[in-house]
Amino acid sequence: MFGKKKKPSEPVILAESQSPSCRIQAFVEESDTCCYFYLWFHAGMENAYMKSCWICNVGKAPDRLDADAMKGGMAPAMPREFVKHDEAGIRLNREMLSIVWFEEGDAAALLEGDTLLCVIPGWSGYQGFSGYSRYALGTAPYAWELTQAEEVLGARVYKSREFWNYFEGEYWEEVRQLHEKAVEDFFGKPEKYLGIDGKKFPPKVLVAGTKDGVHYGITVGVSLLPMPQVEQYFQEETSDFRRIELGFAASEEQSDICMKMYSYIAALSRIPWQEISFLGHGHTVPCDAIEGFSAVWLLNSRLLPQIAAPDYPDFMGDKINLLWIVPLKEEEFKKIKEIGTESAIELLAGCMEELHVFNGVGKVRL
Repeated sequence: MFGKKKKPSEPVILAESQSPSCRIQAFVEESDTCCYFYLWFHAGMENAYMKSCWICNVGKAPDRLDADAMKGGMAPAMPREFVKHDEAGIRLNREMLSIVWFEEGDAAALLEGDTLLCVIPGWSGYQGFSGYSRYALGTAPYAWELTQAEEVLGARVYKSREFWNYFEGEYWEEVRQLHEKAVEDFFGKPEKYLGIDGKKFPPKVLVAGTKDGVHYGITVGVSLLPMPQVEQYFQEETSDFRRIELGFAASEEQSDICMKMYSYIAALSRIPWQEISFLGHGHTVPCDAIEGFSAVWLLNSRLLPQIAAPDYPDFMGDKINLLWIVPLKEEEFKKIKEIGTESAIELLAGCMEELHVFNGVGKVRL
């Protein structure tokens, strides 16, 4: 059997980690030819998908991409012209590998000791970009060169490490006091505290209170974690919009609706990290918690100063945005989707002050 091609061995997992906040698994896989860093989104679910980034070649660098290997579902080694390390290949030190999750929980970096090896940022997957590798040269297939981005990404990895370390300490009391002061200054002493976290990280509660005949329910703790994907939309303004709390207000006559809406809010507060997305000003979300209403409209109080709301201090250098939840009838829902939030707000300019207070009827008359 002289000359028979060696059968490839099974790939080996060198390191793995679960995102602290999102449905994502990270792992490093070594085959006979190369190593890759993977992020597996919604692992094991019908909507699962993978992001991958080449780290290094283990064996000799090929002259070109191995099309046969890719057709067979094997990870391709990097062609010689795009490889910075020894052409014969290198091995990673398994004992020194660690995975650091970015603050949003949807991106991660791989380190070997203190050396940054590979990064799959939140914006990977666009226009053929997979991620950054220390051993890639130029804009290579399956990885881009790390050199120019290393200073910025290295600082971000360090900041992310410090961020997750924060939750190892006694942080909740500090967070609770920050929010309670803002809420008490707004509607007075809370009447109820309702757990909405399902006893899972991060801790979240909803505080309820009444002022001038209006019942309020406002979350505490949703803003502990920055939302995924905000950076792709807001770039330099990311820190202004990546943290939210949720609020609902109802008139005295509609107080019996509050508990139904609080249950809805508990589910809504998990969406950004479950769906790897974000909630923001003007977004509409289906909702069947109130009979006769089919959706809710989220309005950012920080962008609409005519609507009264708690005044939050910054948290970890970021703004905290309270999104008021405004129930919509089906026709209102369709109209807002048709004309957009900015146009809708312009048409409602004269009646914004009480728009967020639910009184049993559709208030978005456009």
